[in-house]
Amino acid sequence: MPDRKSRKKLTFGKRLKFFLVRMAGALFVLALGATWRLKFRGLKYEREVRKNGCRPIYAFWHGRLLGLVYAYRDRKAQIMISEHGDGEMIAQVANQLGFGSVRGSTTRGGLRALRALGRRLDAGFDAAITPDGPRGPRHVLQAGAIYMAMRSGHPLVPVTSSGWPKWTFNSWDRFNLPKPFSTLLVRLDRPMYVPPNLDEKEREKYRLEFEKQMIELVDTADREVMEIAKKS
Repeated sequence: MPDRKSRKKLTFGKRLKFFLVRMAGALFVLALGATWRLKFRGLKYEREVRKNGCRPIYAFWHGRLLGLVYAYRDRKAQIMISEHGDGEMIAQVANQLGFGSVRGSTTRGGLRALRALGRRLDAGFDAAITPDGPRGPRHVLQAGAIYMAMRSGHPLVPVTSSGWPKWTFNSWDRFNLPKPFSTLLVRLDRPMYVPPNLDEKEREKYRLEFEKQMIELVDTADREVMEIAKKS
């Protein structure tokens, strides 16, 4: 949500626009999601993180956002959302669906947002980031994800959503929209714990490793959801 100072600067028209987007967007996600056959794989990785006394930092590619917003609604997870104009729209919808939001990205307000997200992890909330957002390059992990895991002590947990059948938009992130009554698979993979005080070269090693893991996770989920859908 915009802070109090920001809200005072908004015209009545803009406030009305944000209100309508917030309500209509959330209703759209809930109505569409109610038709999906939702499946989870890899939930043991979430349990492992919590058993170790940590909170997960869910990391997923920008184009897989919609399915995950539905699957993880009402859990009060804290999402890092861009300060760009379209980010405000996403924040409005996410808040309505039971998420918190921290405003910032790898290009604007990044360090401040990472610190704020770290404080919310320490307060007992889960966190979520799209490390190729807000504008790409697609499936390229930005360094902020590794930095956050290193500084916070909480692990990155790769997660993706994959729907079949689906629409794929011709956008920079190849945004995925599962069709009504499709199968939606949410798949998690093993967490990555990043040691503290790594130098730049060591952080780059972890970045490349985690980027590869996330890409492979999407490929696995895309193949698996088609098999599940065929058997349904």
